[in-house]
Amino acid sequence: MTTDGRLRAVLLFGGPGSGKGTQGAVLGGLPNVCHLAMGDIFRALDKQSGIGQEFLSYSTKGLLVPDELTVRVWQQHVQDRVASGDIRPDYHTLILDGIPRTTDQVELMAPHIDVRKILHLVIHDESVLVERLKGRALKGNRPDDANENVICERLRVYEESTAPVLHAYDASLVADINADQAPLAVLSDIAAALSKVLPATI
Repeated sequence: MTTDGRLRAVLLFGGPGSGKGTQGAVLGGLPNVCHLAMGDIFRALDKQSGIGQEFLSYSTKGLLVPDELTVRVWQQHVQDRVASGDIRPDYHTLILDGIPRTTDQVELMAPHIDVRKILHLVIHDESVLVERLKGRALKGNRPDDANENVICERLRVYEESTAPVLHAYDASLVADINADQAPLAVLSDIAAALSKVLPATI
């Protein structure tokens, strides 16, 4: 935790198929790191709680969860884990995956997190991403997700929504990582980017 009470954080960005989930899971295995994926936090919500019911009022209608509610759900999750001792603000650096996703979320999260680095997993060749996503959809038995038009639309929306978020932060925080490599090589580049940012293990 910083002197102003904010939590140390590293943001993990990457389009569909960039390997963000794989790298996040590995980073979460480090002793002084806590990987928080917003999708997992939403799925773990107690659907009977007030905040869970509020979430369901949007998700069951296929609506996007509003930014303010998204940040509130995140805050509640972190507060609960801090209270249980699962997250120690003086020890852990958070790896955030899926939040902030909009420029409004950037502003709403600013009082709560001190962003030390932004890891941006990049694959410039869109055809590589398309093939990765097709393979993933078929492995997961989701043939509809293997439709090339659907995939290209997902990639377009990601680029459209992510670029403004990245530009909301100082460019010096952003580390572009070539994600079109073997996972271990990607991890090596991430480690190099993080080595001066993560505090030594206590």
